[in-house]
Amino acid sequence: MRNLELAEDMVQETLLEAFTRWSFGSIPENPSAWVMTVAKRKVLNRLKRDRFLEAHAEAIAYEIESPEEIDSVFQEAQVGDSMLRMMFACCHPILPPESRVVLALKILCGFSPKEIASALLSKEDAVEKRLQRAKQEFRRRNLPLEIPAGESMASRFRSVHTCIYLLFNEGYNSSHPEFLIRKDLCMEAMRLCRLVIDHYPEHRPTLALMGLMCFHAARFGSRIDDRGALVIFQRQDRSLWNRDLIAQGQHFLGEASQGEELSEFHLEAAIAAEHCSAADFESTRWEAIDRYYAALSVMKDNPIIELNRAVILSRISGPEAAIRKLLALKSDFRLENYYLLHATLGDHYLQIGETDIAREYLSRAAGMTTSKTEIDFLKGKMERS
Repeated sequence: MRNLELAEDMVQETLLEAFTRWSFGSIPENPSAWVMTVAKRKVLNRLKRDRFLEAHAEAIAYEIESPEEIDSVFQEAQVGDSMLRMMFACCHPILPPESRVVLALKILCGFSPKEIASALLSKEDAVEKRLQRAKQEFRRRNLPLEIPAGESMASRFRSVHTCIYLLFNEGYNSSHPEFLIRKDLCMEAMRLCRLVIDHYPEHRPTLALMGLMCFHAARFGSRIDDRGALVIFQRQDRSLWNRDLIAQGQHFLGEASQGEELSEFHLEAAIAAEHCSAADFESTRWEAIDRYYAALSVMKDNPIIELNRAVILSRISGPEAAIRKLLALKSDFRLENYYLLHATLGDHYLQIGETDIAREYLSRAAGMTTSKTEIDFLKGKMERS
């Protein structure tokens, strides 16, 4: 971990070299092995140049030339074990919880500081500072890459879960201007979660998290129409929902419920299960979902939970009640630039016929998101109001 920044630099240099070479020549028979070999050579050259490892350069040179070494690195079990060790290393208890999440999202998931700031409702400069402090602490202590055991596991699990879920959410509602959904990120989050389950098959919150992601992933096919436009939840074609993924979600949630432990992911998965099991939007059990959200708000201080509760309140008590709750949320600084708060307010003002106020909120929301799909959706609402 003390050479973390060197590893990042060499990976970027190697990928750039691969892009340049492969664009004008043939792709190697084993691209992954080529990348690993070149990256190792670059690291060795940098270390030799800096005179850190001159005494061991010959031994390292033999290691990076060994085909057996390269092949073993890319064995499926070895890759999975390495990813798992990196996950838990980034979530080491010497770091504050927020720094663990930032480091894992950067190192493990490849998020930019801007993407991390968006995912955490934070500021980009604060993310940069956390990253630097976390890397400095790892260099100072020279901590090993290992899968922990004992008392430190609970706090590390929380951080690992948070990272996986934020990675999934970035894919599900991408901050990328051109892609509302990035299935690759969602699938990577589910793969990482599966790695944790394979190692800890009876860890209930991890099973619940996997169930939650299955329920959400099941709706991919209905969220964007044939023209690339966003489809709001109540108008989604439920025949397009992936029933196999819903069944998997129910399986994981069932496994997670075998015991007394209750986590935030149990509650969120239960909410998603309610939506996925309803025959249509109108027959959704809104009161049950509101009870789950109420329990979740006790467990977790997150203004987005209250934003979601406001939407549910609209189904139970009408749009005026939801508007009152949404207006109260405007005072929470964490939602200051959160476009969904303003978009939701705009939508509810449309429901009660206050079109001028609605357009104002929808316009603000459009200015707060970089997603072309979401901007087009909000502008379409303004034009139709």
